[in-house]
Amino acid sequence: MTGTAYHQLGSIAEERRDFDAAEKWYLKSLAISEKQGNKHLVAGTYHQLGIVAQKRRDFEAAEKWYLKSLAIEAKQGNEHGAASTHGQLGILAQLRGDYLSSAAWLIRCVHGFLHTRDSAGAERNTRNFLIAESAAPAELRPRLRTMWADAGLPPLPEVTQNQT
Repeated sequence: MTGTAYHQLGSIAEERRDFDAAEKWYLKSLAISEKQGNKHLVAGTYHQLGIVAQKRRDFEAAEKWYLKSLAIEAKQGNEHGAASTHGQLGILAQLRGDYLSSAAWLIRCVHGFLHTRDSAGAERNTRNFLIAESAAPAELRPRLRTMWADAGLPPLPEVTQNQT
């Protein structure tokens, strides 16, 4: 089988929430893809291994996988892939309670999606930013909004009390 086939088996196992099997299939995909020099699939598989680790709440491993994916995406000039990984790093930081890092990653993510004309990705991660903002301590929220505004992104919608 090919690295892509093993990757797909990993995706199926992940959808079934069988994270042990997903990791096994992704690692098989990774071994083949690395051997063949398929950097695009290697980066995607690192990203998926990060998602599996994050779902297991192994945040240290998730960050390691995401950063490996991001390094390849940046080297390959894959801005869309990098934007996706920036988004995952933003979600991960939010889960860790690091709202400033979460905002920084999500801002980079939205910039990347806007630059690659993926409006759905930008909208999804704008919502992720708003989720992180609403989870942040009240005294930190204005700073997060300032970070967004300073980044030159479209204005955030105002959140009303019943939305949080």
